[in-house]
Amino acid sequence: MVNRTAVAASLWVLSAGCSSGPDYSAAFSDPDVARIYTRMMSEMAPDNGWEEARYLEFDWAIGQTVRHHRWDRWEGQVRYEVQTQGQNLVALFNSNDVAAGRVWIDGVEQTGQEAQDRLTSAYRAHINDSYWLIMPYKWADPGVQIRYMGEQSDEAGRNWEVVELAFDDGTGLTPQNRYLAFVNPETGLMERWHHFPNAEADPAPSDWTDWTQYGPIRLAVNRRVDGVPRIHFPHLRVETSVPEGAFDPPPG
Repeated sequence: MVNRTAVAASLWVLSAGCSSGPDYSAAFSDPDVARIYTRMMSEMAPDNGWEEARYLEFDWAIGQTVRHHRWDRWEGQVRYEVQTQGQNLVALFNSNDVAAGRVWIDGVEQTGQEAQDRLTSAYRAHINDSYWLIMPYKWADPGVQIRYMGEQSDEAGRNWEVVELAFDDGTGLTPQNRYLAFVNPETGLMERWHHFPNAEADPAPSDWTDWTQYGPIRLAVNRRVDGVPRIHFPHLRVETSVPEGAFDPPPG
């Protein structure tokens, strides 16, 4: 997944008649994309909720693997923790200068190439996991190529509006990725995506389910494949300010 955390401030255009949040007409050349995204943001984060959501704390889980993230979106500060090969790894870094971060294994701070390798791995995991959590918020990010694909019905007879997301060369960590976002016209929410790791790949579908309110925004808790949760977020917390001690190093 790619790092698409910044959004140009000039893209946020307030609509005179819209009380639930920004109108994104200026962010997209395609009026259908602007219409869908404006509705989606009003459902996920009314009253400028996304702009207010400074601090995200989340656990990304698949099988027995659980990765813990604390993230100050405004400043780029990240605390990442995971059990790996029977050891507890904690990394503290800023996404704008990962190499200047610090990393500990079982409370012992690492140095040199070992520290740099661990920081790079932690950064890639954070980018991947956060995109699995907040992709619907990020359509207007710089470097995103986006177009409306029209209406589609699936095998169950459900109707969707479909939007394609691709990326400029050099955008983030995996610009070769492509996505189809399936938005439910009844709820206004993205409730499915198809992920294409590269141009030749078959789609990897996931349903985004169990949309729940956390602080000023809504997030989907589960990513289901054939109805079964594959990736889920057993712990989620969103705050408008950074909790004290959120980015403390491990004790030791």
